[in-house]
Amino acid sequence: MARVLVVEDDANNLDVASRIIRASGHEALVAADGVAGLELARVERPDAVLVDLLLPRMDGWSLTRSLRTEAWASSIPIIAVSALALPSDRARAIEAGCDDFVSKPFAPAELRAILLRYFPGGPAAAVAPRDGTPPRPTGHPVAPIGRVLIVDDEVANVELLARRLEAIGCQTQVASSGERAIALAKSEQPDLILLDVMMPGIDGWQTCRRLKSQPETADIPVIFVTARDRSEDVSKGFEVGGIDYIAKPFEPVELAARVRSAIFTKKLQDELRKTAADLQRMEQSRKELIGMLGHDIRNLANSVVAFMQLVRMGQLEPGRHEFNELLRLSESNISELLRMVNALLDVYKMEEGKLEAMPQVISLAALAERSLAQVAPEALAKGITVESALPATATVFVDDGLIVRVLTNLLANAVKHTPSGGSVRVESARDKSLEGSIIVRVRDTGPGISAEDAPHIFDRFYQGQGRSRGGTGLGLAFCKLAVELHGGTIVVTNAGQPGAIVQFTLPAGERASATA
Repeated sequence: MARVLVVEDDANNLDVASRIIRASGHEALVAADGVAGLELARVERPDAVLVDLLLPRMDGWSLTRSLRTEAWASSIPIIAVSALALPSDRARAIEAGCDDFVSKPFAPAELRAILLRYFPGGPAAAVAPRDGTPPRPTGHPVAPIGRVLIVDDEVANVELLARRLEAIGCQTQVASSGERAIALAKSEQPDLILLDVMMPGIDGWQTCRRLKSQPETADIPVIFVTARDRSEDVSKGFEVGGIDYIAKPFEPVELAARVRSAIFTKKLQDELRKTAADLQRMEQSRKELIGMLGHDIRNLANSVVAFMQLVRMGQLEPGRHEFNELLRLSESNISELLRMVNALLDVYKMEEGKLEAMPQVISLAALAERSLAQVAPEALAKGITVESALPATATVFVDDGLIVRVLTNLLANAVKHTPSGGSVRVESARDKSLEGSIIVRVRDTGPGISAEDAPHIFDRFYQGQGRSRGGTGLGLAFCKLAVELHGGTIVVTNAGQPGAIVQFTLPAGERASATA
């Protein structure tokens, strides 16, 4: 089967020639002016060209000369079709590079004879290039732009649309009826549907109504591609939910432009819907956060106030075991309150770009000691061992205040979720995958972080399900922002396993000299 490009500005002549070509067992490509024909020929590289001489934008002689300058088109048959019947017109066409000349109006048998002359065996591969080079490739690889469902009961129309769409980077699927189209749209979720109107069973109008009435397919754009182009047909197409209308026979350039526009718009709408859903979830989380903050702050403050009242009334005196125990608990509660407030303020500052890092070379072990001192009261109250295995020689190039807060948040979170008698450990290693970076890990012996929670625990306001709920969901969000401010990353490395391991990277101390 050969692919024949018909370049003709008269719609009736274009339709007749296309039908004759398809009836002869070949595929018809169509363009309505010289410029569109040249562009389509360069994209599709047809096996033959049937060109009118009197065309808008670029005449047939100029089109032929342009094609003959390109290596792939130097050997393909180009047949001039024109009402110009003078010998000089024929000679001019042959001089421009045409292989043959057919006068209008032509008989179907005449055009079939021309096709048979150049494609006696049918397949396009039978045509040998004039210069003896290997057969041309059928097309160029094109970056994928989306998936399109073609709904039409005429095989020739489907094949033509599929080739046009695949040429611009679309993946195509086919349905020959409205019922099949609805089923495929539900299961495959294409980016666009090209829908014929006149089909067996339910027509295109009914198909579009049903697609738009079902939540699974309501957001898929529909473009009607049909020969019914009266104003009332176009209006009805928009009424039932279509977004555009392409009349048959269509121009490939117009088809490509409308399809690209529809798919691009669909992807933008999908992103907007996703953003709206994310904002809705965040707003719900914010409301929950307000309730939790009020509850947590009240409980922590009440504990401290109760301790102070007992001391004031003389019911607790220094030296008693209960006094020391309640004092440690009050100190722990005050520290937790400060962390909550600081995390809330810092997250908003960092997201607005108002918090900057002032890095310096400093001992990593020294940073850890400052963080361990802050979580010691909570750990002691729960009987949890907290230790550092950081080498004394390891240095990092960081803002010490921010990284101390990162370590403090991670250690406090580990202590909170580790049962009494457990342990929390901070350690480090050289990052082999990224020169000039140090990996820091915080391990605990708690229940671990579930695989469902792990990708989200550093999101603002996120409340994990895998471990006990509680907190603001801001401490870990701050850790992520602060680590990224230093050019690092932070992840859970053993999601779904007992004993959580949170790992983050920091610039090593020697990077300071490179920065300088």
